[in-house]
Amino acid sequence: MRYAVIIYTDTTSEAAIADYMQQRRWDRKRERRRRQRRQYFLKQRLTGVFILVFTVLAVMATGGDATIAIITVPLGLYLLFTKEMLLVNDFYWKKEERAGHGNI
Repeated sequence: MRYAVIIYTDTTSEAAIADYMQQRRWDRKRERRRRQRRQYFLKQRLTGVFILVFTVLAVMATGGDATIAIITVPLGLYLLFTKEMLLVNDFYWKKEERAGHGNI
């Protein structure tokens, strides 16, 4: 994070103050997006863990028939370890919208 110091005096220009305030807004926005991204991937990883736990419970409930694991184990592992955005939610659509406008 960049920090700028403005010593406010009677001769401080309006442009310097406006530039400083704009930079602070951008820094806050960037930090908010970083937090949202971190939360998004935490949810995605927790979903992967949930799917793997569900698989174990389903196999135990069906008496050892592991047919469900053919689909759920790869999906759970992929959700757990990938860096791609796989879950579709509000954050995903906002990022896609920003990417469409050239802002990432």
